Amino acid sequence: MNSTAKRRLSLHKSFALLTLFFVISTFMPNNAALAGSALSDAEKLAKGEVVVGVRNVGSTKYVTGTILLDQSPEQVWPVMVNPFEFQGKISPRMKTVDVMLDKEDQSIMKVTLDLGVFIPNFSYTVDSHYTRKDGLISFKRLGGTLKDFSGTWEMKPAENGKTELTYSMFVDPGFFVPQWIMREGVKVELPSTLTLLRKRLDNVYLHQNALEPKTILAARGQLAHKTPATTGGVSVWQ
Repeated sequence: MNSTAKRRLSLHKSFALLTLFFVISTFMPNNAALAGSALSDAEKLAKGEVVVGVRNVGSTKYVTGTILLDQSPEQVWPVMVNPFEFQGKISPRMKTVDVMLDKEDQSIMKVTLDLGVFIPNFSYTVDSHYTRKDGLISFKRLGGTLKDFSGTWEMKPAENGKTELTYSMFVDPGFFVPQWIMREGVKVELPSTLTLLRKRLDNVYLHQNALEPKTILAARGQLAHKTPATTGGVSVWQ
């Protein structure tokens, strides 16, 4: 077997294992799935639950997860936007982040994920655009193992200085897996990510844990040259 054939076989095995990962994840219980249906979405959010749904954009179905955060949009932004906050904290599977383009309104990054002992690492390149005044991040795949994925992070100010955050995602692995299975897998991943983001925000703003010093320009706000305002152990870029 030549080297090209070996690489193809390895890639096919990676795809098969990734499929297994998503299929297994559909049988994992999550808070959103177990929550009672009698409550409205607003009541679920107020109780600290993650509300999961599906949003149709043309012919594409995006899975959405919405959470209510105790912090203001200005406090959420520098954590939500910084990929190095996600690495090892909010997204435990994120192994490495290589920033290829770093601008105040755009970044291009190569990300490597570690899915566990039995599943090979895989990488993708993602193009993200940031609109600070609207509290919006939109992202899409440029290259890598997955055939296609895209999505958004959308912040809305909520009552009492809080933030309503919605994370949406579409994933096409590039091999035959019914989209309903992929969506069910994403429905597990999104609440987990949002819950860990809330935990990280609470650690920073309630327990005075320091923000990750390594960051990107978009996370520092519209004026990258400004210095952070420091209160206690927390530095927040304005």
